[in-house]
Amino acid sequence: MKLNSLIALAMGAVVAAPAVAQNADDCAQKLMFLNQAYKRDKKTRNYTESSQLWEDAYKSCPTYSENIYIMAPSILGWQLNQAKTPDERTKVLDRMMKCYDERMANFSKKPKYEVRARKACDYINYAKYTTYNSTDPNNKVAYDWLKQSLKEGGADNTTYTFQQYYVTAAANYAANKNANRQAFVDDYLMLTDLLSQKVEADQTDSVSDQLKSAIEFAFSESGAADCKTLDGIYASQLASHQTDADYLNNVVKLYDMAGCDEAKVYFQASEYLYKLKPTYNAASGLAAQAYSKGDLTSAINYLNKASELTTSRADKSNIKLKIAGLYAKRKDYGNARRYAREAIAANSHNGKAYIFIGNLYAASSSSISSDALVQRTAFWAACDKFEKAKQVDPMCAATADRMINTYKKYFPSKKDYFMAWKLKAGQSYHVPGWIDENTTVR
Repeated sequence: MKLNSLIALAMGAVVAAPAVAQNADDCAQKLMFLNQAYKRDKKTRNYTESSQLWEDAYKSCPTYSENIYIMAPSILGWQLNQAKTPDERTKVLDRMMKCYDERMANFSKKPKYEVRARKACDYINYAKYTTYNSTDPNNKVAYDWLKQSLKEGGADNTTYTFQQYYVTAAANYAANKNANRQAFVDDYLMLTDLLSQKVEADQTDSVSDQLKSAIEFAFSESGAADCKTLDGIYASQLASHQTDADYLNNVVKLYDMAGCDEAKVYFQASEYLYKLKPTYNAASGLAAQAYSKGDLTSAINYLNKASELTTSRADKSNIKLKIAGLYAKRKDYGNARRYAREAIAANSHNGKAYIFIGNLYAASSSSISSDALVQRTAFWAACDKFEKAKQVDPMCAATADRMINTYKKYFPSKKDYFMAWKLKAGQSYHVPGWIDENTTVR
């Protein structure tokens, strides 16, 4: 290259440098004004001013700052709500999805799986208002994005990601149960496994623990894996997988979730698994087998072992309540209540445990005293527990109200307890006998 050419090239670089710096300064100023407007608009949820500034910053400085893309969902969500037709809203949603893609491509402060999961959740939130409501009614696109995020991020994904994935998986199953049954079962196993890992990594994470229990309950109600279906899938496969701990654990987990407490496949899989690796699921299965044979002692022992083998407070709570039920069958009310209280200690939101104790009090009313009037005070104590169940677990409200309406007819009458003890409604009363609790006079 000639000297003149080199000089010209150098001069060109010198001339270009101020232009780049000026552009960067311009972008910095645009972003400053945008940040200020966004903070103001966020308080009112009206992004009129920041929307205009965002459009300018996004067009002029697309790779200057990740903040442009962090603001995009809120601002574009507002724009989508202002749009009048499904077609207009679809264009805005497509633009929002593009911003997520550009954020993943150009910035790396957040893991891609986390950004993709947020993209999927926003798609689910907004797609119903667009033309995707007819072309993708079950959010299959978001389902695929969420699955990719779960595979990449595993248990590090947010609980909201797990929740949304289950919702979309359930919708896909409901749309075509025969075709999507196995996929739904696989999704359930993946979700509960990852949530178990999440809880094990952080045993103070009660939200993930409760979500896991909610998913297990919802899946059990879905009918995707009833006992007959499970037998049809696993009965012929079990013998060839008797040394595969992961396979056996999934089988036992599904049978336990479906409530197949008398299934031979469930028992056999539990035996195989317990020999290989004692787990919560295997011990639960062997407890069910022992109970089916009438061996309550062995059932209790296996359930206690299951409780030791889980880090999930929700699972531990459910196991303790099962043990309480076995002691109640023996009419050993003291131990039944002790284990129910342990269930509450493991999970303070276990309303079923309070209902269980209330029913114990009602069932044992005649044992607390030879005085018929005193016996009826057990129903006050019982209703205390039913009221508590409603407080800690709204899902139990209907059952608790039904129990209260059933047992309040057995309350002592005002005339009787005033004549006998000079008590008035609202005063404290100590229920004697094994119940041994203070209650309030009704």
